[in-house]
Amino acid sequence: MNEKLDVKTRERWTQMHTNTAQVLNQILRDRQFKEWEKRLRELEARGRILKKTTNSSEDSGLDSQTGKDSEKPNLTIGRDGKEVV
Repeated sequence: MNEKLDVKTRERWTQMHTNTAQVLNQILRDRQFKEWEKRLRELEARGRILKKTTNSSEDSGLDSQTGKDSEKPNLTIGRDGKEVV
């Protein structure tokens, strides 16, 4: 809101701020998904929840061509804290 800056400069700073916020939000989402996946594996290991019985790479969260984690998480949690199928 600096009145001394011209419109193009303000627009550039606004766009930079918006892009930075989007990147930081994506990083936060990725970390949360990884934490949920880790927690899910811990619960499965303790026998608190049943493991999925399918062996497909889509269900395991692995990209079949690269062997890396897919972008979407395997677990969806509802507002009540329970897994949503």
